[in-house]
Amino acid sequence: MIDGVTKAIAASIRRSMVAVALAGTVLGGCATGDTGAAEVWDPIETPNRFIFSINRAVDIIALRPLAVMYRDLLPERAQTGVRNVLDNLGEPVTAINEVFQGDPSRAATTMARFFVNSTIGLVGIFDVATALGLERTKEDFGKTIGMRAGVEPENGGFYLMLPAIGPSNARDGTGLMMDYLVDPFRILTFNLAVDWDWYQLGRYGMNAIDYRSRTIFALDDLEKNSVDYYAALRSAYTQNRAELIRQKREKTDTKGELERRDSLALAR
Repeated sequence: MIDGVTKAIAASIRRSMVAVALAGTVLGGCATGDTGAAEVWDPIETPNRFIFSINRAVDIIALRPLAVMYRDLLPERAQTGVRNVLDNLGEPVTAINEVFQGDPSRAATTMARFFVNSTIGLVGIFDVATALGLERTKEDFGKTIGMRAGVEPENGGFYLMLPAIGPSNARDGTGLMMDYLVDPFRILTFNLAVDWDWYQLGRYGMNAIDYRSRTIFALDDLEKNSVDYYAALRSAYTQNRAELIRQKREKTDTKGELERRDSLALAR
């Protein structure tokens, strides 16, 4: 069994290297075709809108009603516990990203959070780590790529509407794939064959329902007040991701970020 786990991890690392190579291609494409912050680059808008219409139909028929039931019927403390468990499962991937972002001390804090909440916090139901002063962060490979890219954060490559996932772009889509490949829980459950399909469906299904329950009002308001819901969602997603990346850049290297903005301004 141990040998099987080792082989699975090695295979995952090889796939991750392929993903890293793809990320490099994405970064190169962004660097050579910087669209700036004026507009979102959406060269495949027609198929994107088609996928958006399917996603929206699924949301109206199934996801939103489930999210409303989850929000209204499940006690608030239970919802908090579910969110804590899901967040706890994501801590190792956050730690890996923090290492790639050049912040190993923050990664150590994240892993400390994971061990504390997984034990004292009963598999993460209770966020004991925060009470002990270990603040939570959330990182992903999309942000990691955005930190290192020499373009404005708004430029994540071409815009993508992913089936069952929603708004993304070339940068963040690559990041999602890399997060998936390095996720230790995915590797272990797949290798040990511990109801892998049910684990994946349960985890990502609950993530979708929980997240949708917390965005009901925001998305309803966006749809009601926009002439083109697709375009409004595209713009909101791009601006939100850009702001997260910009905050990360400025926090880690304020001088470098200012110099990067000056260079981009001069280039235009």
